[in-house]
Amino acid sequence: MELKNSIFVYMEQEKDALTKLSVQVLGKAREMADSCPHKVVALLIGKGVKTLAPKAIGYGADAVIVVDQDELDTFDSQVYAKIAAEVIKQYEPSVFLLGATNDSRDIGGRLSASLQLGLVADCIDATFEGADDTVMWIRPAYTGKLFVKIMTKTRPQLATASEDIFLHTTFDDKRQGDVIELTVDVGDIAKTQKVLSFEEVAAEKMTYSLEDAEIIVGAGRGVGDIDGMNAVQDFAASIGAGFGVTKPLVDAGWIDHEAQIGITGKKVAPKIYIALGISGALQHKLGIKDAEIIIAVNKDPDAPIFKFAHYGIVGDLFEAMPELAAKIAQLKA
Repeated sequence: MELKNSIFVYMEQEKDALTKLSVQVLGKAREMADSCPHKVVALLIGKGVKTLAPKAIGYGADAVIVVDQDELDTFDSQVYAKIAAEVIKQYEPSVFLLGATNDSRDIGGRLSASLQLGLVADCIDATFEGADDTVMWIRPAYTGKLFVKIMTKTRPQLATASEDIFLHTTFDDKRQGDVIELTVDVGDIAKTQKVLSFEEVAAEKMTYSLEDAEIIVGAGRGVGDIDGMNAVQDFAASIGAGFGVTKPLVDAGWIDHEAQIGITGKKVAPKIYIALGISGALQHKLGIKDAEIIIAVNKDPDAPIFKFAHYGIVGDLFEAMPELAAKIAQLKA
């Protein structure tokens, strides 16, 4: 299989499985490739990663390049970037995608420096423009207030993609693809770190997480102050919903960034999203656009959120919450 000018995706692994973000980015690569005559190639680096090749093919790869070596048992960005650079030199991809994680950002930055490549960070979309292989990247700027279009002249076109932007990648166990095993000599690079012991600490998780909740309540600047936000959070808990906020509430220091919904936070897709005191700025709109039903409550009848919400209530959110709670209780009964 000819792999030159293909779309390459670096695949991260966790607990002997492909990470969710890597699968999402691979799905986006598949979508891009289906719009033009390009192959999708997954790159697996590590010890014992060959077993993940069929998964990568099932999620959209036409081929998987596997660098499975004993000395790669511990992630080291310097070593992994060296391997990725050698793969790029050998196969000359048109596009090289990574997830926007700490490890992949590290690799991406090293590739940019060592190969003199432009790097577009934290993309939220990518499409081929024109008749050639030029990609139009879209990413947020000014903390999500603007979205810019970027094209790079260097090849491969290097970019990282944010989490939960490219959803709904499906697995097809009938897909076929090539598995190419490579050995890369990294003996000239001394490891900068070695893991002597490792103890996993479970992340603190809310009762109803933004990723799993079928109903999510979002709070915006209309809550007024931190007490108002806490009241909305209590309302969310009372109806068994996840709770999230817009960026200004995080910026004010009222709550951790993990609760932020939007392009610069988390993208959600619940069955019902209840927006309380949210104006509907573009960066938040893009974070909730996959919700099946959006219910908005805002005092301002001209708030932008009413233009895309399925149901709107013009009024005080604190007066609306008891009514909404009673209605939801009736539906659950």
